[in-house]
Amino acid sequence: MDVRYDEVTQSTKVEAVPLGHLSIETGHLYLDDFADGDRKIARQLEQAAPWLEAAGKRIHRRFGRNARISTCFLVDDYTPSSSSLDQPKPSEVVDIVTAAADQAGFRIDYLAREAGCAIACERPHSGPRDRSALADIVAGLIVEEAAVGANGSRPPTAQTGWLSNGERSPAVAVAMDAPDWDPPEEFGKYKHSVFVDIELWSVDKSVPQAERQYSCSLLSAVWQLLRLGLLRNAGKAVAKPYRFGSNEALPELWSQLPSITQLTPDAAPFAAYQVLSLLPPHFRAAEHAAEIIVDHLRFDGKVLKQTADRARDETNPVTLPDNPVGRVSHLFFDDVHVTHND
Repeated sequence: MDVRYDEVTQSTKVEAVPLGHLSIETGHLYLDDFADGDRKIARQLEQAAPWLEAAGKRIHRRFGRNARISTCFLVDDYTPSSSSLDQPKPSEVVDIVTAAADQAGFRIDYLAREAGCAIACERPHSGPRDRSALADIVAGLIVEEAAVGANGSRPPTAQTGWLSNGERSPAVAVAMDAPDWDPPEEFGKYKHSVFVDIELWSVDKSVPQAERQYSCSLLSAVWQLLRLGLLRNAGKAVAKPYRFGSNEALPELWSQLPSITQLTPDAAPFAAYQVLSLLPPHFRAAEHAAEIIVDHLRFDGKVLKQTADRARDETNPVTLPDNPVGRVSHLFFDDVHVTHND
């Protein structure tokens, strides 16, 4: 597959994006999860509420009453649904999520689409010229670490779609000639290795000219980078939140919805210096993989400097870590169990 992306050059002006102090992801659900109405959503938001309150108090103590905190909710419209017939419309999901959040004692400022992390669009019914292939851009920024003693027998990440955080066990062609076994080893390990091999995308080889199907891990990395305000396309900001007018109806199809929809009129900025995700534990593996992906990206220095300078110029200065991974936090609460009444 031929992947093309625009890279920021020394002469390109980097567009700034609004930044808050903290972005809190309050939930992440598949469209199939809405088949049972609001029960599962309500339960997840109820579990997130006390942690959201605690995080807010911590930020307010650090930055005062004017601390900029926003909340967001991610809907997975990228993974194929088990039944497209019962797929809820965007307006129905917005009503369910906002009502459940209100019942849990907080509000959700932004609703985001996971498919919008693959290909971003900023306005309803966006055409090809108004879209940015974010997953392709991020995949093109991956820098694979060279394994010690690598002999080229394994193709690079750009060809295989697999990325690891260490050196894999050597492949054995003929069992009878197998050398002594060597375990995989994590780069920069501390005493013992935690080796992870991540699938970034897959391609259906039975379909001619099939497009990549990006993994949850890669899309989660894109999602975190959007929330950190670090993604650009030829220097331009991408996936800017869209606020529907009072007389403007939401599209009928998810593919026609902007990547990020602003739900509250006075919301703090979507992107922030720090991001926190409050999620059920089954997202733990994908989020760990996303951090490894982010750790392997070649960021544009002008974007990082712009963000760091703005943080230091705050009324209460913020010193950001050199590695953006240090700005990402997770809290995994008890899984959601919904009892169905017969």
